[in-house]
Amino acid sequence: MIVSAALTVGLAANLAFMDTPTFHTDLSDFAPESDSGDAHERITKHFSNETRPMFVHVTRDDGGNVLDMDSLNLMNTHLHLVENESKSMQNVVQDWITAPSILQLALDEEANGTELDDVNSWEEMLNLVIDLNESDCPGDVSKQREVAQFILDGMLHKDFDGTEICLWIETNSQEGSATVTASSTLWILEIDPDLSSAERKAKQDQLRDLFDELSANSELNYGVASLDLISHDIDEGTFDNLATLIILAVLVVVVLLAISFRSVKGVVFPLVGLSFALIWTYGILNLTGARFTALEVAVAPLVLGLGIDYSIHLQRRYNSFKGKIGDSAESWLASCGKLSTPLGLAVITTVAAFLANIISPLPPLETFGIALAVGVLSAFINATIVVGALHVVIDSTSEKAPAEPIRMPRFSKKLVDLQRSQQVLVLIVALIITGVSIIGAMGLETEFDLTDFLDEDMEIMQVRDELDSSYESAGWKVVYVLMEPVDSADEIDSDFILLNEMRGLHNDLANNHDVVGGGGVDSSPSYEGPYKVLYDAVDNDVIFGERYGLVISNGDLRRGIEAEFDLGAALVNLSQNESVADPYTGDSWSERVSNTVHLNGDKIEHIRIEVRVDASTSSDTSRVVEWFEEELGTEGETGKLRSELSGVASVYVTGDLVALQNVLDGLNSSQLSSTAISFIVSFFVLLILTRRPVPAVVVLTPVVLATLWVVGSMVVLSLKWNVLTVMVTALSLGIGIDYVIHMWRRFEYEREKGEDVWEALEETISTTGVALVLSAGTTSLGFLVLLFSPMPVVQQFGLVTALTVTYSLILSIIVLPVLLLMSELYSTASE
Repeated sequence: MIVSAALTVGLAANLAFMDTPTFHTDLSDFAPESDSGDAHERITKHFSNETRPMFVHVTRDDGGNVLDMDSLNLMNTHLHLVENESKSMQNVVQDWITAPSILQLALDEEANGTELDDVNSWEEMLNLVIDLNESDCPGDVSKQREVAQFILDGMLHKDFDGTEICLWIETNSQEGSATVTASSTLWILEIDPDLSSAERKAKQDQLRDLFDELSANSELNYGVASLDLISHDIDEGTFDNLATLIILAVLVVVVLLAISFRSVKGVVFPLVGLSFALIWTYGILNLTGARFTALEVAVAPLVLGLGIDYSIHLQRRYNSFKGKIGDSAESWLASCGKLSTPLGLAVITTVAAFLANIISPLPPLETFGIALAVGVLSAFINATIVVGALHVVIDSTSEKAPAEPIRMPRFSKKLVDLQRSQQVLVLIVALIITGVSIIGAMGLETEFDLTDFLDEDMEIMQVRDELDSSYESAGWKVVYVLMEPVDSADEIDSDFILLNEMRGLHNDLANNHDVVGGGGVDSSPSYEGPYKVLYDAVDNDVIFGERYGLVISNGDLRRGIEAEFDLGAALVNLSQNESVADPYTGDSWSERVSNTVHLNGDKIEHIRIEVRVDASTSSDTSRVVEWFEEELGTEGETGKLRSELSGVASVYVTGDLVALQNVLDGLNSSQLSSTAISFIVSFFVLLILTRRPVPAVVVLTPVVLATLWVVGSMVVLSLKWNVLTVMVTALSLGIGIDYVIHMWRRFEYEREKGEDVWEALEETISTTGVALVLSAGTTSLGFLVLLFSPMPVVQQFGLVTALTVTYSLILSIIVLPVLLLMSELYSTASE
């Protein structure tokens, strides 16, 4: 008791005062190692870091036109305030893509810097920035069309109405209307990519506070969302969530222990052991430097749910022996001796099921598996040694015998009668449910999204939903196509082939509906790359193109005069040009080149193509990534980009979306590997225990059926595999093997006493079966506590694990006895 108390106090002090753990839940934390990830890290060293957009959804409080000039002028005032705040935070915002800033840029270029605040109407605005006698609608320059498409898809609400403006321009303001309307507009603030993850989160949260203040004090409303803010909100809410779940789980445990044992010591002693187990679990992880994520929220209820199972079995046996023996130490040793095999083997299989995640490619799943394994071992040690020590030290031989264990004789008799008369029916029903579950499981999908860790009612979730419903391409993500010279080369030197392949990629992007701005007639896909930069430069200045052998023919950038053709020299020229090249970010030609090409003199060493795509679900992610891989092909596929550039450049697809797909693939592999390892360990444990393969298979069958039933229930409940539910199949094996071992061992013990098979079965169910009912009830309710978590992914895990326990119990006390009886009858007949 002294040693365990000292260890607990030391670990608790470390957690609370010396090295308090923090939670980190970023996409990068979940992303596994991969070749594309290594290439991304290697190649992007030569470029500025990836853009980190923060999206600001702007609406009017009255739901009116957010594009009327009064609203735009108020927006402009607010924009200046946010810009000043950004400057005070070391220019945290690098680029401002907003309705006021785009209009101001047009005024700067065409109206001698007239301030937007001085413009009173759209008619005045258009008269200042365009010549009605010479302008076309839409513009005749490629970049103008691209920007217009990007603004329509990504910055203006779907209800945008500007149908009259072209007529107004074409008729020199005689017909139509210059006014445009939309119920919302989207600001895109590019956050400094060189900041650390923690700095980005903190500064974006500070900007969000400013936007909240502006919303409260004006008729405009600003909703803010970003991946960094999602991670920030997850991390901020995780500790409170963990504390709440622990309190609720402890209350459930107290109530159920009180019902089971009807004594103060029967409640307090196991509760002390479980509390120690929780502190040991989190304390050991913290001492070893584990990186905590939101997954660790589920560890405490799981440890309490599994640990209470050990306490109930041990204390029921202890109470039984205490009434016969009297001495506390002898009674506890006797109870441990009787349960050593089933409990020990159950712990081994459960720990093996969790440790199977060590081979998971996803670091948080690996940590989660280790945490659960440590938790189960801590709960077992405390249930057997610490709780036993409490009984030995505090219990006295003179006190009255503990209350008799609950036996439920009527329940046991009815259950045995069912198994005696309806054996075939029991098996047929079990097999039908299993068959339906298998069919349903074949269509079960895998999903992963950081927002699964956030309450649907949180403000950032509401903003995210508004973005999805308001814009054609809202909250877009980025896919990178990266190129580097092959191992034997120091540059990407085949200009003609490179230009042809980049042109082909451009056309493919234009035809893809998942690319922002793509998928339509005369599409202008939103991406940045060498082809796009050179195309815009030639489209803007034909003389520039002629100088470097580049021409635009039938809408495509092609090689002109072969003797003049030189992509590297053209890019070097542009890299020295500081004039504005991008009308909505204000980036110069030099900046555009440096963001997409790494040059060494006039040699092209690395290329980065940044593509904006619209992918809001896991299925969208898989479709987009598969499309890119299919378009690039392999070096052995003739006509594909990788094949054509074989021997010239190595090509990779990377970015957050690819990392997300790698997470999805990692979840699938983790689920399969952990289930396989758990099954193999469970089978060998039973084989060692039974020393014969047939009994081992008989005992293991209910466990496998429980696993399949759980998967089938996920289909019925419209759940999917996610970062937590992938653990369920392994968990089903770990929990189920515990129950079947207890039942099988007790049945064998009763049969060895020479009792009739039906009497042995009834005694087994009235003792061990009832103990399993009580422990399963406490374990299930402990898991159901997870339903009170605000995190959807944790709620789903709690529900599914509760079903796991329920199915394991049903199959252990109903189906397993039938299988044991049939196996015994078969063995008798064979003899």
